[in-house]
Amino acid sequence: MSGRKPTPDALGDILKKSGRSRRKNDGEAVKRHDVITPEINEKPFKLTSYIQSDLNDEADMAVVKLKKIVGKVSKSMLVEESLRICLADPEGSGLAAALRERNRK
Repeated sequence: MSGRKPTPDALGDILKKSGRSRRKNDGEAVKRHDVITPEINEKPFKLTSYIQSDLNDEADMAVVKLKKIVGKVSKSMLVEESLRICLADPEGSGLAAALRERNRK
């Protein structure tokens, strides 16, 4: 080398003192944490959709009415359970007929 002194690795020294290192040894076993079940770790998927303002108002009113009947209710819960019902039986729930009617417009 051209007479330069090696630069000390200050961060590496700090990490070594705390028990961490920047590089893992090839022979070092990888420690894994216990696996968390999907129910605990799973975050809900955000669904964004555009609806008419009157339908939004009806959903708000339904949430208020349902809170009196069943307790804790949110608009998200209302939408999620409605989707479950409609997707479980598209013909019986009227979903298929409503979509056909909407497509005719």
